[in-house]
Amino acid sequence: MPVMEKLKMFVVQEPVVAASCLIAGVGLFLPAVVRPMLDSFEASKQVPQPALNDHAAETRNKFSELLLGAAIVLCI
Repeated sequence: MPVMEKLKMFVVQEPVVAASCLIAGVGLFLPAVVRPMLDSFEASKQVPQPALNDHAAETRNKFSELLLGAAIVLCI
């Protein structure tokens, strides 16, 4: 246990340096461990994109309905 006693003495004598080391340790740990976990989680949730032709057809249909509705309103 002499290592723990030396560590305790260091923390008491140099609290700012000890806190900086702790913050640096967390800063090294988070990107190294959390980022790969997030990447694997996002990769499992990916959904395929719809085909561009389907989207274009939907947009044309909605636009046609909108124009038809506007024409009916103008005629009335």
